[in-house]
Amino acid sequence: MPPELMGEPSDGPGEDAPDLPDPLAGFQLRAGTRGPRTTLTKAMIPIIAESLARTGVQRIAAARAGTTEDCLGKWLTKGRDAVARRKSSIYTELLFACEQAWAHRTGFLIGLGERTVVDRHANPRFLTWLLSVTSPKQFTVSREPAAQPHGGALGPAFELVSPEAAAKSVTEKLLRFLEEEDKRGAEPPEEAPPESGEAAPAEGG
Repeated sequence: MPPELMGEPSDGPGEDAPDLPDPLAGFQLRAGTRGPRTTLTKAMIPIIAESLARTGVQRIAAARAGTTEDCLGKWLTKGRDAVARRKSSIYTELLFACEQAWAHRTGFLIGLGERTVVDRHANPRFLTWLLSVTSPKQFTVSREPAAQPHGGALGPAFELVSPEAAAKSVTEKLLRFLEEEDKRGAEPPEEAPPESGEAAPAEGG
């Protein structure tokens, strides 16, 4: 995350906001390029890996290397297929370089997230969102009911709720319980049936 986004919060309205980063800073249009590269070379691998380690976005990494996201995806697929066949090639070299870059990027974001625990000036919202979209399996709580295994009733998946929502739910359940208890207390008691062996009292008349 850029340092300017991790600065101290504003003390109130009227304070001068820091200058926003220039979106065109560092941008250079590659001259003389007629189209994307469709053949992977060893020189492209470190460019792709370094871009992934910095941004985590395949489209950006592909553009930096002069190719497209579609081509990069196909090269990575070839690398995974080669690994499954226990073969090595330039595509497996690319795959391992990208895996290292993604691991570095995730570790960097986790480190920033741990910093927000002790740094009151850091805002964890962007990091939380970024980790949830880049690594949803590791950093997202499922809100769908979990699949029930045969013979096991584990109930729905765990879902985080706010303290206000939890207190409201408990209050509503308590009120319903008290209403039901009041209704039970207002009902007349039922007469006990005569014990066995005793004759029922005769009706007068």
